Amino acid sequence: MKRNIILAALTVLIVIATQAPANLLRFGFTQIAGVNFIQPQGTIWQGNGVLIINPGISANLSWQLNWQIGESLTPTIKWQLTNPEIALTGKVTPGLRTQKIDIQGNFTGRFLEPILAKYDISIPGVFEMSPTQILLSPASETTAIELVADSQLFWSGGNIRYVLGNGLEQAYVPGLTSTIKSAKDTLPIASIALTENSTGPLLTMTPDQSGYVNIEVSRGFIELMGRTWTGSAKYSDVVLEIKRKVF
Repeated sequence: MKRNIILAALTVLIVIATQAPANLLRFGFTQIAGVNFIQPQGTIWQGNGVLIINPGISANLSWQLNWQIGESLTPTIKWQLTNPEIALTGKVTPGLRTQKIDIQGNFTGRFLEPILAKYDISIPGVFEMSPTQILLSPASETTAIELVADSQLFWSGGNIRYVLGNGLEQAYVPGLTSTIKSAKDTLPIASIALTENSTGPLLTMTPDQSGYVNIEVSRGFIELMGRTWTGSAKYSDVVLEIKRKVF
């Protein structure tokens, strides 16, 4: 009898809470640096709005909460992030301190233009993300991101355009695969290689919590960009190392 009363009370509280306006979700997004949530509609149970990620990327976000009393007291939030250049789906499993996010889908190179524009790079084609699971938890001043397991991002290939010196350069690049490796207590490390006939990593990016990314560039990557490298370095040898502020 007591158990039934408790379950009934929990059911009432859940129904009341989930009918709260979607606008309340804006407070949750403010905990993630560089992310804003605007124009919320609906309720916490089911709704939609616009997600904005600096420096100017935006997409429509919709969600639906699934919560079955008796099986688990932890809800699952299914979501979709869409606009003409992106189609990502997944789910969120909330926790007291850590939020688990499942994500997969695709986006085009045009979706990345606001990010790549300041580097004078234009990338065409389509990016396909394999099923990926990440953990978000609050850090001292930002949000810590941890990859649960290794993930991959596939790019279809195409003509890349970039500015070098005072001139516009371009080169046809075949399909590439980025392998993103999980790493405990550090940000994920990404390495890029040819999808077919790979000779090993062409470029490796290692980020740190201060917002810098260390980029190791191989001779193979430079030649893939249509440039000539003189010297005895092998195709897979790192010949250039760059450190850039990214976030």
